[in-house]
Parts: sequence; C-alpha cells; structure tokens
Amino acid sequence: MFSLRIDEVPLPGAERDKEQLIEWLAESLNLIRRKNEESKGNLTGPPLFRMLNDYFLSEPKTGFESIFLAESLAISPATLHHHLGRLLDSRLVSSHTHKGAGSRIYFLRTASITGAIDLMIDEAKQILNIRLNQAEKWMSQIDAENRIEYRDETLNRIWIQEIVPPSQKFECSEQTLWMADLGLLGDRPGKSLQLNNLQSELWTYMANESGPKSLDEFEKTFTNYNKSKIQRVLEIFRHAGFFERVPRYDRLGHSIWNMVQTQNLRRGADWLLHKGGLIRQLGEKKANKIIEKLEKNNLKIIDIENCLNTISNDESMLLLNLLGGRLSFGYQWTGKNYSEIAQVIKDRTDRSLRRIRRVAELLQKQI
Repeated sequence: MFSLRIDEVPLPGAERDKEQLIEWLAESLNLIRRKNEESKGNLTGPPLFRMLNDYFLSEPKTGFESIFLAESLAISPATLHHHLGRLLDSRLVSSHTHKGAGSRIYFLRTASITGAIDLMIDEAKQILNIRLNQAEKWMSQIDAENRIEYRDETLNRIWIQEIVPPSQKFECSEQTLWMADLGLLGDRPGKSLQLNNLQSELWTYMANESGPKSLDEFEKTFTNYNKSKIQRVLEIFRHAGFFERVPRYDRLGHSIWNMVQTQNLRRGADWLLHKGGLIRQLGEKKANKIIEKLEKNNLKIIDIENCLNTISNDESMLLLNLLGGRLSFGYQWTGKNYSEIAQVIKDRTDRSLRRIRRVAELLQKQI
C-alpha cells in the first residue's frame, strides 16, 4: 500500500554533506521523528538512517536479506520490519523473492535514489488527485465569497495514502476516513475516528461559512472543546493546505472604533489626535470629524469604516497599533470553492515534491 507522509522542513544549509541530505530526506518524508534538537545530526542512533546510509544508498545495486540487516544494525526483527515497512510504503525500497532462493531481499528501487524518488513522486501525484476528487462530494457546497485575499505561507504537512477499507473497530463515515488518510485527524486518530469528532464538526461549520472566523468565534460555537484543542485542529488543516491564517481586515473598523472609545476615556481627545495617530493616518479633517462625533457620543463603526476606505489595510493596521490595539487573526479556506482549494493543495504538494527531488539529486552526487 502506498503511504507517503510529507512533513516539509527548511532546506539544508550551505554545508550539504551526505549525512545532512539523508537526514533532511528522512525527516521530509516523515520516516522518523526527532525527539529533541540534540539528536539531530546523530546518525549513529536511528536504525533507518544507518540502513539507508550504510546499505541501500552505499550499495544501490545490492539486495539485502532481513536477517543480515537486523544483525548488522543490531536491532530486533520487529524494529527492522517497522523501518522497512515505512520505506516500502513510501516506495523508496522494494522487495522480491527469487524462486528457489529462499529469503526475501530488499533493495533500493531503480538502483538510484533519484529514480526511486521519481517513481514515488509520480505515484504520489496520481493518488493525491484521486483523493481530492473523492472529496468533491463534501466540498462542493463551499462558497467562500467573503474570504480575505491573503496568501499564508507555511510549511506543508499532508499525507498521501491509497484508499483502504475501514476497520470494523470504528464506525466512521467515508469523510472521516478520508480525513484520517490525509493526516487531518492527527498522527494517532484514535477516538477521532468515531462518528462525532471535532475535526468533522469544524469542517462542516466552515463549509457553510463565506469568510474567515477567529478563534474566539470558534470557541463560542464549539463550547464542548477547549480553545487550545480547537487551535491544534485548525493548524493541522492549515499545514495541509485546506485552511489559511489571515489578519481579520474585515474587523479593522470595529477594532479601531473600540480603541478610539477606550483611549478617549483613558487619555482624551488630544492624545487621540496626535499620539494616537488619527491626524497622522487619516488627515486633520477626518480626524477632527471623528473627535466631533465622539464628543457628541454619536461615533459609529460605519463612520470609522468610511474613513478607512481611503487608506490601505497596512495603514489601518498601523493606526490600530498606534491606538494600542491589536488585530485578531482568523482561519479561512485557501480558495473560494472546491476547485481553487484543490489546486492550492496540489501546488503546495508539488512544491514539496520538487524540493525532495532536488535534495535527491544532491544526494546522488554524494554517493
């Protein structure tokens, strides 16, 4: 079964030796996860790194029996098969049993790391297309016409896995199983595979929303879950390319109105005009008009929004900062509809796969 877990990490630094490249490749394909920063660069520890470095990459045209690998790496057969399973699932390594030869041998596909990566990339793209096509039935109702045009750059983290029949242990919907296969339920889904789970509820909620929603709005809606858990799920969706985190420009008028009211009570109109930045950002005429309405207790949010129409979002955010406020962030779909969202995910995945291919080329030159 093909199963690829892309966990994008920054590209290696200037000193790109063989060990660094292997480490980057293994981490990007989520073949192993470091428990702490101190373990980075220590290839004497993880068996998978030694398996790649000492055998599959050093002798790409040689097949190795599992008994030989277990003894050479000084690990148990169970540990060996765990690591071999990850390599087989990602299609870097293949296996074969010659007729009459007995034991199964394991070897690097195409006898080169670049060839193995090329085959992996081709299969990953095809399976991702299949899985995204499968999702059209529960994404077709998305109409995010009020989304904020903003590109949120973040490292990609998505799983690409073949369709597998569900386990009888869990009564889960097709959508829940699909989310699990793409890593949207986390590394260990567990109870999230049940019919009622936060991930599915958040997905359905956002599918019926036309614009971004802030964390406090999610918290008010999903009262059975704490704020930190909601944010963790939203960040998983974000790193997979379905959601993006954006500044709530649509709430600038309300935020500035609120800070004008607050600072007027604390520091007065003169402070608002000068140190508060009203004259600096809006001009003297508009600033005085705001103060005039404020003193008559007749300042409305629409008055602030009308003044902000003549300046950019960045200038409006600067005004909010001068007033002592802070603009909240929200989460929205990465596109207006299913087609746009699917294209964003494909583009992000293609970027990750191109980086993996580039590192494979550098690694091939080191071998």
